[in-house]
Amino acid sequence: MKMILFLVLLISLSSEQFIKRSQRSKHGEDCISDSACEEGLICKINRCFTKYEAANLKQLGLFEQNLCSYQKKCPANKICIKHRCVPSDTPIESKMHRSGNIEDVHLLFTGKILLNNKPYLSGIRPDNTLNYDHLFTHILTYIKSADLAIAPMVTPFYINEGFGLKKDFRNTPKELGDALANAGFKVVLHATSEMYSHKDKGILDTLNFWKTKYPDVHPLGIAATAEESENDYYIFDKNGIKIAIINYSGFVAKNIPKKNKFMVNVVNKEKVESLVKKLKQEADIIILCINWGEKFSLTPNKNQILWAKIFAGMGVNLIIGNNPSLVQPVSLVKAQNGNKALVFFSLGALVGENHKKLDALGALANIVISKENGKTSIASYNLIPTINHVAQTSDYTVYKLSEYNDFLGKSVNKKFSKDKVVKSCKVNMGAFAHCF
Repeated sequence: MKMILFLVLLISLSSEQFIKRSQRSKHGEDCISDSACEEGLICKINRCFTKYEAANLKQLGLFEQNLCSYQKKCPANKICIKHRCVPSDTPIESKMHRSGNIEDVHLLFTGKILLNNKPYLSGIRPDNTLNYDHLFTHILTYIKSADLAIAPMVTPFYINEGFGLKKDFRNTPKELGDALANAGFKVVLHATSEMYSHKDKGILDTLNFWKTKYPDVHPLGIAATAEESENDYYIFDKNGIKIAIINYSGFVAKNIPKKNKFMVNVVNKEKVESLVKKLKQEADIIILCINWGEKFSLTPNKNQILWAKIFAGMGVNLIIGNNPSLVQPVSLVKAQNGNKALVFFSLGALVGENHKKLDALGALANIVISKENGKTSIASYNLIPTINHVAQTSDYTVYKLSEYNDFLGKSVNKKFSKDKVVKSCKVNMGAFAHCF
């Protein structure tokens, strides 16, 4: 009897060690227990989910009925595959083994950028000129190493010499555009409710700045004409992979007159659906970047989840959100037609003096797109937490959390604690963030 118990224990321990040694299931993949999922994920209905998803499966559209563990649990016309009762003619998929010859495409998305108060003041030089290159110094390696880096700006450029910055901060010095281009950003997102704060001139000046000074940078989300608005997208083509990027605001800016409504891309179901349908013929992956959500919320609201599922149903593969100053969950969302989209509900703020203690943390979304046997997919993704070093001089900058320490933090806030920030990061960003 003791020998039998010993053997059972040995087999159990060996199985556990095998799970630890082998590659654990990733987000949305099959699992048999929590230990079979990557660190921080939970095994529920035999799939690996985040804690947020596990608690909100139905609302996110991820709940699947007709679970089965063996054939007899399914109706007569269905069979049990991967713990689901599916039609008997469903082909059994085998796991693809990626070859070492695949040439991936690496994308990098940042949180929102807003030059309010201290960030703005940090760019003033002794001769009263402005320069904002210092904002990106400590994350430059990540930006430069990406095949395509994308950043969202909150407000327009107002390019009148000597205009300066108004107290409401609803405009941005053109020198930030210089810094974005110098850092290596190739797509800048402009669809926000604040983009019309200087009316049509602010938008036209912003577009003209990019067109004349940095024609290789692609502004999205705003347009000079109705025709440009209808064709406002960018297709990035590398290694035989075509990636389409579109940008919308989820907020209607009430100050835009009817004749100029086309100047800021605001979500309209028919318009988005028409554009996505067109892009599905031209691109392998469709990415929708959207300004939405509540500013100081750690979780997406019902409206965000509703629209995420609508976009997924249209065929959007990846959704990148901004506007909330906090980082919100990464999630798989399932539409009624079965389509799924990976959603980064919010990447928080990359640059901006904030008023909530959690606001100092933003995140970079690090995404790898692969193509194999003619099929393009999101091969991997994670979050790289960032933190604002809120100094009043040109020392104001952005660090990766992993490279920040108590000495730096206490130089601007005596109560700063790296341990507390790391703990908040782990709780709020979960399995996909490198919180250390």
